[in-house]
Amino acid sequence: MIRIKNTLKFLFACWFGFWTFIGFVILYPGFLITLSNPNWYSYAHMLRRFWGRWLFFFGAIRVKQIIEEPFDHKKPYIIAPNHTSQLDIVSLTVKLRLDFNFMAKMELAKVPVFGIFFRTIDIAVDRKNARQAAKAYQKAMDHLDTGKSIVVFPEGTIHRGVPKLMKFKDGAFKLAIDKQMDILPVTIIGNWLVLPDQGKFQFMPGKVIQFVHKPISTKGMTVNQIDELKQKVFGIIESKLAEYGY
Repeated sequence: MIRIKNTLKFLFACWFGFWTFIGFVILYPGFLITLSNPNWYSYAHMLRRFWGRWLFFFGAIRVKQIIEEPFDHKKPYIIAPNHTSQLDIVSLTVKLRLDFNFMAKMELAKVPVFGIFFRTIDIAVDRKNARQAAKAYQKAMDHLDTGKSIVVFPEGTIHRGVPKLMKFKDGAFKLAIDKQMDILPVTIIGNWLVLPDQGKFQFMPGKVIQFVHKPISTKGMTVNQIDELKQKVFGIIESKLAEYGY
């Protein structure tokens, strides 16, 4: 039974991979144009949102978004989601109705297909190089000044223990406090079941949930309160995962 199930997951992965590649090829000229000029990055984001919908259609992925409390879509936020799958980037792009970019590890710039975004529209961080990390941080600060939001995965990476949370890193919370911007926690549930990130070529159509929590104000907070803010967001996401049995 397990062998049959794994075979199905492999066949679904082939199907999903095929349509991922076809969609990218069709949209590639548009990406080349919109990513060639920073002034056109908003159009590139719209285009990859369309690509995400394409993936959801051919992958038979259903995403239910639950918003805890209405929030101002015209404000920039530091968006802080848990990280369980490469599908997290796609599902956030498709369902979260904000103009945002991602800030993530440098290795994503080398990933086939997705790498084009982390070499242009998004911010790649080389944590092993203090100087480059400082440049990426300043780039993020400048980006927020344009009125756009940034997604930062506080765990920093996808680990083998998903969906259990890893210890959060400081970056997202220092950024929010330095800019005195609201943190928007997001709990993603089920992406790891659809597209696992454990070195296996597997995929399984299904339903995932994106729970957008109430924004958390950082107004008046100082860098001495990074741990306090970090633990608050960690607790919110951990509690929501527990609510769904994880």
